[in-house]
Amino acid sequence: MFSTLDTLGFELPYYGFMVGLGILACFLLIKFVTMKKRDHIEGIEYVCIGLAGGIGAFIMAHIVYAIAQFDKLVYVLTHLDRVFSSLQMFMAYMIDVFGGMVFYGGLIGACIGAFIYMKVAKLDVRSYADTLAPCIPLFHAFGRIGCFLAGCCYGIESNFGFTYRHSLIVNANGVNRLPIQLFESVDNVLICLVLLAILCKCSNLKKGTLIWIYGLIYPVIRFINEFFRGDITERGYFGPLSTSQWISIFLFVISAVALIVEYSRKPKQNTAVNKEVA
Repeated sequence: MFSTLDTLGFELPYYGFMVGLGILACFLLIKFVTMKKRDHIEGIEYVCIGLAGGIGAFIMAHIVYAIAQFDKLVYVLTHLDRVFSSLQMFMAYMIDVFGGMVFYGGLIGACIGAFIYMKVAKLDVRSYADTLAPCIPLFHAFGRIGCFLAGCCYGIESNFGFTYRHSLIVNANGVNRLPIQLFESVDNVLICLVLLAILCKCSNLKKGTLIWIYGLIYPVIRFINEFFRGDITERGYFGPLSTSQWISIFLFVISAVALIVEYSRKPKQNTAVNKEVA
């Protein structure tokens, strides 16, 4: 569709523009949730958590992309003499292997980065995780719109859809494609609303479990949506399933186990010790 947005004499990538809007939307959502929960939490803490999560997301999104390009990664590791033959050659191989990003890698990296910061800062990880959980699908919804506009993460050939002409990914151009990015964007908005409803309406929700509820819902949607993705060469496959489908299965199982363990625990009871006075 479109690669850049021309504004005020600058060319801004549509994906970056949508990511910026997603970050803004997340901070507004956090403000709404904290007011609803009557949490008196300093906004600077969420900024720091966001920065730590963003750094982790950036690193892991590229690493998982490289793993998805397994054949290319193996070639680089087994031909180091060619890779390091010149700076230009090195940069070309790095861009080819690590140049893309995978959402699941970003999600895992963001969780690791945010968790490390919260532990170091001695914050209540469970409480913050509940507040931040609805932000994940909201941010993802904006990101998928950016993908649609940029022409990446495109869908299969379809009679219903859009034809890319100027996507930087050559394989996306020239044929009518299903706008799977927009479908997933809508799915993520619905997930966000479901998580918000649970957070605000369910009084018996255990602290720290909302993130696991997300881990049950999104992987199912992602697993199904993967069958309608057309960027086969970019995603990577292990056996009959894509990299993201395997991660979806893993995340779903981990989330289910975490919820079962959490809700099977008996609530702690304060026992009063009565002392008899002789």
